[in-house]
Amino acid sequence: MKFVLNRELVESDVSPNEHTLDFLRKRGLTGVKEGCHEGDCGACMVLVGELVEGKVRYRAINSCILPLGKVEGKHVVTVEGVNLVERLNPVQQAIFDEGGSQCGYCTPGFVMALMAYFLNEDLKNTDIMIAIEGNICRCTGYNSILRAANIAKKKIESLDDSRGRIQALVEAEFLPKYFLEIPKMLEQIQTTHEIKKGTYVAGGTDLFVHRQKAENPVFLADLGFDKIWSDEEYIFIGSAVDIESIRKSEELNDLYDSAKHLSRVSTLPIRQQATAGGNVVNASPIGDLTIYFLALDADISLLLDKQRRIMKLKDFFKGYKVLDLKEGEILEWFRIKKEKKFLSFEKVAKRMYMDIASVNSALSLKMEDNTIKEPHLSGGGVAPIPKYLEKTCQYLEGKELTAELVKEAVKIADSEISPIDDVRGSAKYKRLLLRQLIYAHFITLKPELEVAL
Repeated sequence: MKFVLNRELVESDVSPNEHTLDFLRKRGLTGVKEGCHEGDCGACMVLVGELVEGKVRYRAINSCILPLGKVEGKHVVTVEGVNLVERLNPVQQAIFDEGGSQCGYCTPGFVMALMAYFLNEDLKNTDIMIAIEGNICRCTGYNSILRAANIAKKKIESLDDSRGRIQALVEAEFLPKYFLEIPKMLEQIQTTHEIKKGTYVAGGTDLFVHRQKAENPVFLADLGFDKIWSDEEYIFIGSAVDIESIRKSEELNDLYDSAKHLSRVSTLPIRQQATAGGNVVNASPIGDLTIYFLALDADISLLLDKQRRIMKLKDFFKGYKVLDLKEGEILEWFRIKKEKKFLSFEKVAKRMYMDIASVNSALSLKMEDNTIKEPHLSGGGVAPIPKYLEKTCQYLEGKELTAELVKEAVKIADSEISPIDDVRGSAKYKRLLLRQLIYAHFITLKPELEVAL
């Protein structure tokens, strides 16, 4: 495989299963640190740049769970790659000046997260906290880091980026000059990929946490499954589309508040690597995106040797980690009806953000003269599978929305679930959580119900 590593073109026959973090450190790039090896702390963060329509789009990615095969044809940047020859760049200097680094172990990760933010985002409309939500520091507290970030941000906001952000950052000495040559370097190493036999890998954010190996890995994003498109009736989401792209999709946000809902799903670096298909095929009973798509009554397409099979997502789960998936079939895409309706997503975890749900739930419906139409309700963490609450939906259909109706719906939902005691809570606690989350859905829809529920 070929890719660009900082300033140089790398050609390697290392296994595509190799963790990018391990590859980098073996090459002496020890600014990349190993902390949690779960994609949680951000100490291993690098920039990964992909050529899109002649421009390079950079993202901050946790290299500890990034298989080397996923950087083929791309630009990998470590903290050494953003260093200027004779001095710190302005982001590094601001962190130094403001005391944003004590032991220093996490500092390279913060630098890379901020560089990704300054490279790509609309600085006036994007909260800088989102950029560093995947980074953890145990020494400084975060005020000094935020002060440093805002100092650098003010300098960048005054730049003229009419010729492109990267050009402006190079001229202002935020980036080394070699960044201007990267598009040409990437053009020369682009390859095409075809569907072949092997182990299909989506984001790998679960698989590579466990240091597992995928025999002859085939990365779905390389096969073109990483696109969002639409026709007159549906929005289609490829199985290899990452969760952050779904969260920021203009079409989805025109219909629902996806940007807000999906901000509760992990952290930015994980959302940029984890995929829709991976979340669903993993079949976790608490998969956030699965619960979200169940409430949107999504269809899925399964592909085998150019033969397509379409079904409802709710029919895909047959038992704990058991799917209606034939050998060799690939989850190709999801489709959601292009229609405006109420959608609520709720989640309880030990941490508000960055955490696995104890129980999560989503509800979509239409309202006609206070009458419920086409309700779709899901619950996670309350059954062996991501649960579509069929009987509850049937009960709600066509009825007038009242507090009494919601209370009865909660009782029916309770009869449909079978939670167990585990590390995330007792079965009794999970039943209580689902009840409260269903209440929360309806209070969001009709706030005056809060007094009666």
